[in-house]
Amino acid sequence: MVEVRTTAKSASPWVALLLLVVAAGLAVNDESMRREALRTVLVLTAAAEAMAGFMHVFRARRMAERAGRPYAAAYHGVMQDFGFYNLAMALLLALCALEPGRNIVILRVAIALYAVHGATHVLRYFGYYYGGETPIPTRARHLELRDGLQLVVALAGMLIFYPAASR
Repeated sequence: MVEVRTTAKSASPWVALLLLVVAAGLAVNDESMRREALRTVLVLTAAAEAMAGFMHVFRARRMAERAGRPYAAAYHGVMQDFGFYNLAMALLLALCALEPGRNIVILRVAIALYAVHGATHVLRYFGYYYGGETPIPTRARHLELRDGLQLVVALAGMLIFYPAASR
């Protein structure tokens, strides 16, 4: 019962935001407003990637703790490497937000990356691991769902407001 409450508390904000994105997608028909909505999704996603990148590069120990993973000095460099990839994604998403229709390749790559990454977290939540991975004893299961839903919300925004001219 405690696990269900913890999972609901962790997932609820992201489910609410997902419903809001879907509702906005259904309500907004004007193409210029849809383009602005996509830009908003991309800018917010870029900001989240930049924040995660900063934390991975400069606060690796704290980032590991927040993610429910034990900090290991041997992997400090790996955490920083992930941070540089987060910062690169932040830059690409921000550039894509300037003119999504002209930067469609960046948008498509982001969609593919967020789909695979988000699905991996959701699968872990349900106990499915691949590639020899196993559960991390110190990482609460609900964190996998939380992390997956964050990516799914961004993915949904990118898909729902995908430029009509690029379909």
